[in-house]
Amino acid sequence: MVKRLRTRATLRYLARRLLAGLIDLGVLAGLQLGIVRAATALFPPTHPGHYFSSEGLILFGLCAPLAWFTYAVLPLARRGQTLGKELMGLRVVNREGRPPTLLQAFLRESAGRWLNAMVLNLGLLLVLWDQDHQALHDMVAETFVVFQRMDRAGI
Repeated sequence: MVKRLRTRATLRYLARRLLAGLIDLGVLAGLQLGIVRAATALFPPTHPGHYFSSEGLILFGLCAPLAWFTYAVLPLARRGQTLGKELMGLRVVNREGRPPTLLQAFLRESAGRWLNAMVLNLGLLLVLWDQDHQALHDMVAETFVVFQRMDRAGI
C-alpha cells in the first residue's frame, strides 16, 4: 500500500511518529490525572490510608474510558489524527487512503494496543522492519501512519 520511504525520510518519519506517541501519552496521562483529582475532590476517601472512596473509583471507572475514547478513537475515525499526530504532521489511513472507520480506530486503539502491551510493547519495533512501517496495532486494524502531506515526504 505505502511505498518504502527513503532513508532520510524514514528517520524523519520514525522520529515524528515517536514524538507523536509521546505527546498523545502525555495528553492522556494528563486527562487521567485530572479525572483522579476530580474523583478524589468530589468523593474524598473515607478510610485512612485509602486513596479513593468507592464512589470515586466508580467515577474514575466511568470517566477514564470515556476520555480515552474521546481523545484517541473519535479523532482517528473522524480525521485520522490525534493531537500528537497533527502536531507532527502525521495521519492514520486505511488501505483506501482515508481515515480509518470507527471500528478500525477502535480496534487499533484497544485490541491492537492491548496485544502490543502483552508482548511488552515490542510490537512497536515492527515499524523498523515492516515494509509499510506498521506497528502491531496498525496490523490489527489494517491501518497505516503516513505523512499528512505525502508529496513532502517522498512517498
